[in-house]
Amino acid sequence: MDRTWIEKPRTTKEYMDGIIGFLDFAFARAAISDRICCPCPRCAFGKWHKRDTVQDHLLLKPFPRNYVIWNRHGEIQPVEPSSIEVQAPPSQENPLNTLLHDVFGHHGDEGIMGLNDAVIPDGDEDIADGRLHEGSFDDGSEFNEFIKDGNEKLHEGSKCTKLEFIIKLYHIKVLCRISDKAMTMILTLLRDTFDGIQLPSSFYKAKQVICKLGLEYTKIDACPNDCMLYLDDTPDNIQDTCKYCGISRWIPKKKKKKQAAKVL
Repeated sequence: MDRTWIEKPRTTKEYMDGIIGFLDFAFARAAISDRICCPCPRCAFGKWHKRDTVQDHLLLKPFPRNYVIWNRHGEIQPVEPSSIEVQAPPSQENPLNTLLHDVFGHHGDEGIMGLNDAVIPDGDEDIADGRLHEGSFDDGSEFNEFIKDGNEKLHEGSKCTKLEFIIKLYHIKVLCRISDKAMTMILTLLRDTFDGIQLPSSFYKAKQVICKLGLEYTKIDACPNDCMLYLDDTPDNIQDTCKYCGISRWIPKKKKKKQAAKVL
């Protein structure tokens, strides 16, 4: 597909036809709930919008000139035949093992091996099961619970573990901006529909499982028009309006306690 239109001025027919072609390509391959990540300089692939909004952004701002292989919108980068090498099949390692290794270091490897690869003498299954529930690692009960969630199947016969499913579900929540209340309703529906499924009863409990990964975050107030972030150094130095557009930082008609209009 010709990409020379990216270099053209935004007022030309070639550029506008190129934008239409890009949108057709992206929404056919990478859309989630009628949205794609917007490549305009302002959104920088960090925000998801519908087709009309993305088109408006790319007409107001130039298409990224270095984005010629649309790998974030479903395009696979071609490989030269001369560069193809015959490699051994990749090992079928559980991606959760890699995740545990990144978070806990060598302790994560020991934890997985302690549950999956331990050699148990005949007749000692009860002893091994007791070690699992009592916790035989040096990292405390939380690490043992995390290992248990990482090895517990979502339901009988499932290829996915409880922890993998919760992480994937949380990823969808972030991408689609689903509220905690809606996530709790989804978890309740799944538990009521499928017998024996191993899921928390609420999203609050699901977050407690994920928090053991140590993925902490800080909430920052932002201008509703995305002009700036409010990085208050001290409680005495709080800015109430945007210094660029002048809009209020707070939700109007909140008398008891100020509440930010937008939080990241």
